[in-house]
Amino acid sequence: MADARAARRAARAAKAERKAGRERPLVRGVFWREIALLLVCAEISIFILAFDPSVLNVFDLTKASFTHALAWGLLGTLVVIGLGGGLRVPLSPIFVAFYAVVAIEVLTTFTAENQYVALYGEVGRYLGLTTHAVLALIAVAIAVSIDYPRRTSWLAWTIGAAAALAGLYAIQQALGRDPVQWSDLNSRARPFATFGNPDFYGQFLAAVFIGCAATLAFMRQRLWLVILVALLAVASLGLMLVVATRGSFLGIVAGAVIIALLWLRRAGLSRRVLARFALASGVAAIALAVVLFATPLGGRLLDIGRGIGLRDRVLLYQSAFQIFLDHPFLGVGFENFAVAYPRYQQAEWFGVAGMNTTNTSAHNWVLHVAATTGAVGLLANLALLGAFAVHAWRRARDADATGVIVALAAIAAFYGSGLVLPGAQSIQWIPWVCVGVALASELRSARAVAILPALRLPAILQLLVVVGLASVAFGQLGSLEANRAAKISEVALGAANATRAVEMARTATTVDPGRAVYWNDLGRALELVPDLAGARTAYRQATSRSPYTPAFWWNLGRMELEFAKQNEPGAREAAYEAMRRAIATDPQNPDTFDRFGRIQFTLGDYTGALASEQQAIALFPTIAGYYSVASEAARLNRDTDAAIELLRKGIVATDSNDLRVTLARRLIEASRLPEARQVLRDALAKEPTNVAALDLQRQIGTQ
Repeated sequence: MADARAARRAARAAKAERKAGRERPLVRGVFWREIALLLVCAEISIFILAFDPSVLNVFDLTKASFTHALAWGLLGTLVVIGLGGGLRVPLSPIFVAFYAVVAIEVLTTFTAENQYVALYGEVGRYLGLTTHAVLALIAVAIAVSIDYPRRTSWLAWTIGAAAALAGLYAIQQALGRDPVQWSDLNSRARPFATFGNPDFYGQFLAAVFIGCAATLAFMRQRLWLVILVALLAVASLGLMLVVATRGSFLGIVAGAVIIALLWLRRAGLSRRVLARFALASGVAAIALAVVLFATPLGGRLLDIGRGIGLRDRVLLYQSAFQIFLDHPFLGVGFENFAVAYPRYQQAEWFGVAGMNTTNTSAHNWVLHVAATTGAVGLLANLALLGAFAVHAWRRARDADATGVIVALAAIAAFYGSGLVLPGAQSIQWIPWVCVGVALASELRSARAVAILPALRLPAILQLLVVVGLASVAFGQLGSLEANRAAKISEVALGAANATRAVEMARTATTVDPGRAVYWNDLGRALELVPDLAGARTAYRQATSRSPYTPAFWWNLGRMELEFAKQNEPGAREAAYEAMRRAIATDPQNPDTFDRFGRIQFTLGDYTGALASEQQAIALFPTIAGYYSVASEAARLNRDTDAAIELLRKGIVATDSNDLRVTLARRLIEASRLPEARQVLRDALAKEPTNVAALDLQRQIGTQ
């Protein structure tokens, strides 16, 4: 009997041990999935909240550096999850479209004009393939970790809390109590919170508001939670009206359309439902009227109807569309808009937006994707959005469909705003998180192809995998160190502290040698020492890394000019070649022709200088300096009539008194005193105290 009882106890113990062995991987699997989701939440918080005023690129680089670093730990957790549960590749329309988008981004990185920019992104955006790899990783992590809809609320709480914190800072800015003194931004006029730009913040607020509205429309929760969501919605809408980002209005409209369609899909088309829908539409129309006529945002929207602030976008869209037409299949390369844009920039742009301004984005996501990844990339992105919409439509009547509906409404708000806005680190995560939720919803029923069987890894080995990959993160923060050194160098340049400027600029180029702007800053610093040979070498490094930036060629041309003046063999030709490269890079920029003309003038090439300045005048006829150099070149070429005629044209185009005084001198030299007196009278009528005009008038008399 005792032996029988002992045998039964032993059998039960063995059974319990076998059961524990079967459950232990499941428990570990849940643990690592929750760790992955926590890391995703941390990534989202960094994208929203992180910034560092001690670096040069306060917002985007800070967000990019920390999210890239944290992504290594996230990758480690996904590797452990994949090995422990078996690697399977889901196959469904939305998954296939997701794979296609990522694959095309990789492909167009290899085919890009500038692969460095394609990999790491342009300065100020940092939205290259490395960032998109992090975003894709976040989407995959959401798909495998939230156990839809079980942990979807983790994302909602993270975004809501981060939005609330950013909102508190925005309110502080609006009240004029921003603890940070921004040199180039007015945080009180248009708060930008932790986003660095009111346009980005407005786009985020539109997505948050629409997300809250969708949550209230489709989710039945406890009263306290409804109140919290409603408060966040009201706060987001209020801040959006203050920030006055016009694109956010488009986002609200796009998101509202999605909410309305899915609400009708979910509720049906009964008479009662249609009555409620009509009532809601009427309330929305009244709210729209209030927004248009009683808020700062409404004032900016009405400006569009008066044609204010439109021409720059029209010119930019024309350039972006032409880039697409010239590169229709794969575009100019992933995130290479800034590389190609100068070649397509119109001279009119400089009159509208300012001299020597450029663009890193098309300010329209459709045109941007088309220009950089071609028709293939655009179709893949549209296919992903279409598959997302179809999935949400099919699942709209499911009891647990709220998460995917909210995600679709939020992504609609994002892309609606994105029709007139550029992307940025602080907001580009939004569509990827929304797609991640859709993938998680689809994962439950999608067919999957097994790639690797499940492996029972010891817990210590799992930990080593995660820690090993996470340790790579320490190498991701060098870009911040380099950027901080670059800022110190720029401050030292402003204070004419050449030694400090050179030291910090060298640090920046040593830590992050791939960034052309750091080499350009080193060149500027070395000019102050002065170390002209070193400056020339630095500018050559800058142009080799960023040959699409005309300012770097200008600096190199100017340095080559210094050596040409010393009769160094080949320097004159090198100066000319640098300026020709600048012209080829940005052929509609009048300032490049003017700078080339001044170099030619200094080297005694008056015929070339005259031709360059005439080209500058043809592109942008309202800059007085262009006429001055052109006229002097003509005079030194012994063509007095041409010199005088150029000055007369300049006066008509610019109404410049400096040109009038110069014209008077040329007329006096030509013994055309009556004409000179009339020109001087005109100058003094405009500026009675003009000393130069008065001196000339005394010299020749008034009769």
